[in-house]
Amino acid sequence: MDRFPEEIRQGMSANGAMATCVPVQLDAQGDAQGDASWEAAVFFLVGGAESKEDRRVLRKAEKALTIWVEADLIEHAAAAVVVIRLEVHTRPDDPLAAEILLTPGSATSQFKTCKLLTEQPRVMCFFADEAGWVIQTQQITLLPEHRKVFGEILDDATAHDALIRMTARYDAMAALSEIVSHYEIREGTDRSEYASNAPENSPSSREN
Repeated sequence: MDRFPEEIRQGMSANGAMATCVPVQLDAQGDAQGDASWEAAVFFLVGGAESKEDRRVLRKAEKALTIWVEADLIEHAAAAVVVIRLEVHTRPDDPLAAEILLTPGSATSQFKTCKLLTEQPRVMCFFADEAGWVIQTQQITLLPEHRKVFGEILDDATAHDALIRMTARYDAMAALSEIVSHYEIREGTDRSEYASNAPENSPSSREN
């Protein structure tokens, strides 16, 4: 894949997203292939002057960089929100970090993304400059225990949303808006402040 697909670029631009996780059809090497099986993949935009060093490291990387992944569930009063936190260790003291928010009860594609993460053996990660041109591709292995974590999160999200719908109060946008409103403005902030505690290259189970 030389460039993020247009629909993914447009979606990320419309939402102001740094990273997203969506269902795609890829071949074994991670290239777009219309007749391949569906799998959830991560698309990570590394734009802006503040990420110049990250882009340089990603372009020149000859071996896989450490990627930490943590999965969690926010049971908001209006909707269940699945949170996937990513840390890419482009710099030892200041990792490249992003959070992906999914509302599996709001859209078929988001439910499908969550469902695929309970089944597939890998997650392809594509890193691109701000124009969407791919500068690095990596693969995260999902072991059975990792897929189990995603399965538990999806089951809990589905149950939570079912209870909300019984009262006709389901509103994914309201949940997302409130969650996003609590995020700090990251401009000028050391990204290491957003470090996760997940094991290398694997999603951690959330605290109960």
